[in-house]
Amino acid sequence: MKKVEHVFWDWNGTLLNDAWLCCDVMNGMLRERNMPEMSMEHYASIFDFPIEEYYLRVGFDFEKESFETLGLAFIDGYEIRRLEASLFEDVRSGLDGVKASGLGQSILSAYKQDTLVRLVHEHKLEDYFHDLHGHHHIYPVGKAPQGQEALDALGIDPGATVLIGDTTHDAEVAAELGMQCVLIPGGNQPEANLRACGVPVVASRVDALAYLGILV
Repeated sequence: MKKVEHVFWDWNGTLLNDAWLCCDVMNGMLRERNMPEMSMEHYASIFDFPIEEYYLRVGFDFEKESFETLGLAFIDGYEIRRLEASLFEDVRSGLDGVKASGLGQSILSAYKQDTLVRLVHEHKLEDYFHDLHGHHHIYPVGKAPQGQEALDALGIDPGATVLIGDTTHDAEVAAELGMQCVLIPGGNQPEANLRACGVPVVASRVDALAYLGILV
């Protein structure tokens, strides 16, 4: 791998251990509509981008209730409970390791920008990051556009950056932008899905940095 100059972290499922919460909030929506709930394993097996297709796999019918309505209901339910989710236990060690190495680090997320900023502040992490790059609306879509904006603002060779995430979408975004990528299981998708991407898959955030030659 090319020497890394800047680390981009995904947020949900990579730094924040919230896949269980996403599943639980969705199950609450299913209960309200008298629809079958899903296990965590089933959630992980069907979660993916684009999010509209994930909602269809959950069982929703957009002719009965629009994606916009359902997406808003999910975000409202998640926001009420957002502080129930905690950081993965090795997050601070990983962030400290990048900081000590002198490399820059940012967040690249499909999460809404103002909520991302608030959550990073609530977890007292803002001092670690050069910048936070989220979306400007509530509906999670692909994050390549804000990734390109982040690279342009940094003025850095994409090949000298790495995106550390937990989904196949992170690998797709990295490939589209010319970034390196390392994936970590235990978030929103099964390890087998991640390994099918053809990028390095490691056990933890600290292991991801070790793979990149960053000592923690």
